[in-house]
Amino acid sequence: MTALEADVVIVGVGSVGSMASWQFASRGLRVIGIDRFSIPGPFSAYAGESRIFRKVYAEGGHYTPLLQRSQDLWRELEKISGTQLLNATGAVTIYDEHNPRLASLIAAGEDHGLAYDLLLGEEARAKYPEHLIRDTDVTIFDPEGGYLKSEKAVIAALAEAKRLGATFLGNRKARSVEKYGDRYIVRTDQEEIIASRVIVSQGNGAGAVCKELGVHLAVRPQVLTWFPAVDPSTFCREDMPVFLRRAEESGRSDNAQFYGFPSADGWTLKVVASIFLDEVESMEKPPTWDPRHLDTIRAWVREFIPGLIPEPVRVATCADGHVPDTTALFGTVPGMEGVLVATGFSGHGFKMVSALGAIAADLLLDGTTATDVSFMNPERFLGPAARLTSLALS
Repeated sequence: MTALEADVVIVGVGSVGSMASWQFASRGLRVIGIDRFSIPGPFSAYAGESRIFRKVYAEGGHYTPLLQRSQDLWRELEKISGTQLLNATGAVTIYDEHNPRLASLIAAGEDHGLAYDLLLGEEARAKYPEHLIRDTDVTIFDPEGGYLKSEKAVIAALAEAKRLGATFLGNRKARSVEKYGDRYIVRTDQEEIIASRVIVSQGNGAGAVCKELGVHLAVRPQVLTWFPAVDPSTFCREDMPVFLRRAEESGRSDNAQFYGFPSADGWTLKVVASIFLDEVESMEKPPTWDPRHLDTIRAWVREFIPGLIPEPVRVATCADGHVPDTTALFGTVPGMEGVLVATGFSGHGFKMVSALGAIAADLLLDGTTATDVSFMNPERFLGPAARLTSLALS
């Protein structure tokens, strides 16, 4: 079996892995990245053209410093690549007035001094004519929000890492990472790689690692949908923001939860239901699904975005790995201080992966970081006394 050496091995070169490759290579380290698919690959969590970026974040203000650093690094990667990656269209969130998430969204803005606009009724309808805005709805506009071109972003990071000397090896199965003297050895089905530092960022393929860390990773595919516009110009205006909608008031037979983007092609809109297919063991084979799964998003589009024809003309699938508390596992492994895991982002990680790549480099090279990620501590499911000497990777 071939034996290789590097300063850093990155197991899983998807969303986080591509950014970490760029960051470590930019700091002068020898990087080898490996992946079970091609690099870039078709089954990663970043598939499907775009991902929302928000600064006013209902998931909590503790994400704000991470999002600020991400925003700065997205702009840096744009300059390096010469490609626009973050489109700052703004982001509007539409909640019914009694939604409990409304208070946490406002608190995230207030606690960190972030700008936002709250509009109701006729003012909201005038600003967001594409949407059905009811008198009981509240709209909150985040002017620093927008969307990321997710696939282009990953390719830009990989290209820069390669330019700086990184090596990528696709279509191989990582089996384990173990202590090897004062370093670590990553064993695959094709080679053994010895390095001082290892990042495990396998995305929806990290089930074995999560099991080692005491938690189940649920791989949940999602169907992405694109709908044609009755009048395409309505959805191509420069000031149209990305949007997130929840209609969960009592009396509804369903709770509408979906998000979407301005038109990227001049005639369709990507609108996606925040619902998932049944859990699958792996994305190595694309999941099958019943076309009736689309009935829900059709109904929501028909009700809330009347300027769209409620029949999707394009679909795609992606899948993320979800953990029970919906908070990623990110940090060094107890007992293996040169190994960092980054997984379980539960459907809301891509906006911050540029920062996570840099923070991974901070932690493994300097032992500390200025950006607080302690709330993602991967030890939390194991307990404080746990110490590992190896990790199964498959």
